[in-house]
Amino acid sequence: MRGIILGVILVIGVVLVILTQKDRTPQVRRAVVDLEAPGFVLLDSNGATVKLSQFRGKTVFLHFWASWCPNCREELPSIQSLYNRRKSDPDFVFLSVVYRENPAKSMNYLKVNNYDIPLYTDPGEKAARTYGVTGVPETFIIDADGILRKRVIGAGDWSGY
Repeated sequence: MRGIILGVILVIGVVLVILTQKDRTPQVRRAVVDLEAPGFVLLDSNGATVKLSQFRGKTVFLHFWASWCPNCREELPSIQSLYNRRKSDPDFVFLSVVYRENPAKSMNYLKVNNYDIPLYTDPGEKAARTYGVTGVPETFIIDADGILRKRVIGAGDWSGY
């Protein structure tokens, strides 16, 4: 009987310790318009690491897309036009990120259709998760101060940007 009582007390003690422990799991900060944009790491076409922090002082155009996506394909002429207008602007960074697709397939689609936008990959889809991407296309505009200023879900018209 004494063993049962000690066992119950031990179980209750363990449960109390578990319930009173603070969650020590690191929290991932999510992207919220008008707040500081959370950092991310992408890989460029050569496999080099690219971090958001590298672009402080510049406007960042972060665009998630895939060639299998009809809305993405529809939007690409506007995206290419934006890239053509802004690629020589030293204060503008264009990050076109492959979403749930083999990057070789995306690159081939761009090449076949005469698009020359730079392509980045998102290892483990960490950036996409942090930014809450639920589908594509999805675009985020981060200002020179690192503040997320705009989120566009779906195809956008980038002719005036």
